[in-house]
Amino acid sequence: MFGSTKHCTICGMDVKKEASVKRFGKYFCSDEHAQKYADVQMTRQQKDNDRGGGCCC
Repeated sequence: MFGSTKHCTICGMDVKKEASVKRFGKYFCSDEHAQKYADVQMTRQQKDNDRGGGCCC
C-alpha cells in the first residue's frame, strides 16, 4: 500500500511504519540508529551554541 513504507533516516533502509522506531518525528530501523541520530543532533546543537549565538558573531 502507498504510504505504509518509510525509510530509516540514517541508513535509508525500508521500514514498515507500524514496526519501525519513531522518534523526533522521524522513522528508524532500530533503536541504535535512533540514538545515533540523537547524538548527531546533540553534537550539531553544541557546535552551533559555541559559535556565539548571534547572527553576526
